[in-house]
Amino acid sequence: MNNPVFLTSSTFSQMPIGSLNQWQAFYHTASFELEADTFIPILWLMLFRQNNLYWAKHTDLLDINDEGNLDDLAEFHDTFGESAYAYLVIDQQQALANLAQRKLLFINTFGSENIYHFEYFQSLIELHFPQHILLRASGLSLNLDDADFLLEPLQQLENFQQDQMNIADFAEIQHNNLARFDNHSYFFYGVDNNTETNALKNDAIEYANESDNSSTEQHTPMTDINKPQALPPSKSSTIAIWICTFIVATLTITVWYFTHSILYAVIVFLVSAFVLGFISSKLGHSE
Repeated sequence: MNNPVFLTSSTFSQMPIGSLNQWQAFYHTASFELEADTFIPILWLMLFRQNNLYWAKHTDLLDINDEGNLDDLAEFHDTFGESAYAYLVIDQQQALANLAQRKLLFINTFGSENIYHFEYFQSLIELHFPQHILLRASGLSLNLDDADFLLEPLQQLENFQQDQMNIADFAEIQHNNLARFDNHSYFFYGVDNNTETNALKNDAIEYANESDNSSTEQHTPMTDINKPQALPPSKSSTIAIWICTFIVATLTITVWYFTHSILYAVIVFLVSAFVLGFISSKLGHSE
């Protein structure tokens, strides 16, 4: 069963209200979105605190002035009545502050080898979530008017952020969750369907690789450091190669033109190519 959840860049400071016909404007102004299925990525949760939790009515999930929603709205009224669902919303500045305060918790839990996931996600928030960050996860609630699926992990984060001496249990749970995913980036921040951010992701991975390399430079054998590296061809040797190629081609075409013999042309080509190639290689070594 699919229950998609979304982390949306929004101009709204609350969940859109269908009775005020705000959903159409929301979709038109939502500039960026991450998605996951049936779970909330850990880095999403690190943006929020418990006081960022709010409630919205299930019957406000659709605009009432859209005739295409009438049947669904009627079903929502029959199924949910006046019940509500929990969601999270926060402004960018506070979200980045929360994330920065939990960086050490992330490192202590997942290790420095995964820090590039954290830094990439942080870059996404800085660049693509300039106003409000809305976590929409109404499909994950097990019961009507339930908020435990959001409050419990947020409470865990706040507890272990304050007392990292007892982080072992939290780290074990998170590592077990991580092991269920072949794609670790999906576990950390969901899927990014926006192609324009691919370059940013590559930069973050490259930065992480450079950091790993710099940390191991002191262990690099001197034999590797002192190995001679291949030099690019010099300008003069390149010119010599082109001249030899021209001469071989000219001789081959000339012989064929005057003799009309493919055999003679092939012989001339092979002999001249060998001789001039030998001369060209000697010129290259002499530089």
